[in-house]
Amino acid sequence: MSTPEEIEYQQRVAAAMMAESPNPLARKRKNPPGRDGENSEEEDDDNLPVLSSDAPVSSDAPSPGATSNSGTNSNMVAFARQYATHKRLKASQVTEVEAFAADNLAARQVKLFTVVLGLGSKLDSIVTAQPAFKISAALDKNLRQLAHGITISPKLASYKGDLAKTHLLNIVKKQRFDLPPGIENIASDWSQVKARGEYHLTQVRSNLKKFLKASMPEGPASTHQNIFALGQRFVKDTEATLTVELCARIALMRQQHKFHPGENFWDKLDKELARLRKQGDFDEHKISKGFKIILAEDRAQHGKSTEYTLPEDAVASEWQASVDESIHADGADP
Repeated sequence: MSTPEEIEYQQRVAAAMMAESPNPLARKRKNPPGRDGENSEEEDDDNLPVLSSDAPVSSDAPSPGATSNSGTNSNMVAFARQYATHKRLKASQVTEVEAFAADNLAARQVKLFTVVLGLGSKLDSIVTAQPAFKISAALDKNLRQLAHGITISPKLASYKGDLAKTHLLNIVKKQRFDLPPGIENIASDWSQVKARGEYHLTQVRSNLKKFLKASMPEGPASTHQNIFALGQRFVKDTEATLTVELCARIALMRQQHKFHPGENFWDKLDKELARLRKQGDFDEHKISKGFKIILAEDRAQHGKSTEYTLPEDAVASEWQASVDESIHADGADP
């Protein structure tokens, strides 16, 4: 059951959401990688050689290996030579492409099927020779960084349950890092990635909760750690930047830790986030006004606001913006 103090806090936040205010918390972000409108670095195929439309291709020939001596396929061979050269194939490979273009249809089908079988055999031998999958130190570091970035993201809708892990795994599938192709389809290997990601999410939550507790030592509120100093602890050793929006989310965490410091802290925080979204009609502008009053109360209750200034002009780093964008793409924007 909520305490009178907690009920009063909820009423103040609700009033702030419904109030007419032109200045909610500003959300400042750089464009995440891949959103800057730059052209792709893929090879431009606009100037590729064009096969003449009057070059008939014969499917009849005396034997699969025979080539036409009528000149019917001369345009096809010329096109094949130009295209293979454009794609920077080796001279011996260009010759093979020319020969393939000159072959009749049956010969091409036999050759293609033979190549497919050969590639299958090579792939089988490669897979057989691969060592058992093991999470590398580099992958583990990336999982740890992602777990931290997701947990401190103002976009995160809930901390407990599978949602944060789902965000993490979706980013891993997109970024790949040093994962072998198709590992998601190998249950025993992919379970290692899932377990390690979940471990790091748990560790990050544990550390952040310790930071919250340490920020409110016994004694006068003026001795508490101010929100700016606490925020710096949250982003330390990460690629994230402390922003006003993140300060507001941390202020909400500290408020809930004050009310519910026990083992159910994260569950209570999730419920409060859900309540804020519902009370704000899932409107970003209203929710932002609620967070603004939460941040203002934190500044008044903890530490000395005269000792620091909020990072009003700070924007989320490109790395953090890409994490936020991935969470938003999953459809979990608070």
